[in-house]
Amino acid sequence: MLKIVDLHPASTPGSEYVVLQNQGLITISLKGWALAGDSYMSGDPGRSASETFIFAEDIPIKPYTRVVLFTGEGTDGWYETIDNKTAYLVYWNRPSSVWTDTPFVHLLRPVSSCKVVSADLPDTVLA
Repeated sequence: MLKIVDLHPASTPGSEYVVLQNQGLITISLKGWALAGDSYMSGDPGRSASETFIFAEDIPIKPYTRVVLFTGEGTDGWYETIDNKTAYLVYWNRPSSVWTDTPFVHLLRPVSSCKVVSADLPDTVLA
């Protein structure tokens, strides 16, 4: 299960980031997960769109591996961390900060889709 483990709002996009970690026991795909500011809950579609990042790449995240979303510019990929582990770094490439203006950051997980099949059910008699 992916969880937010650190939030670092900043006045400049290059210094602002959110750290996620897979705290589950199985590898998960990053695709479809999203981070959203509090406007997501208020129903303001314009502001919500500007405060929402959706992970589009199908990147496998092993248990206890970290993902860092930087608001500023950079190149996505796997990088070694100062504790000799690896983290997947993602760059939003925004010109301004996002998380300084919202009181909460929400992590939205993808919902798996399933096809619902309809069929005629036989008449039953209730006793």
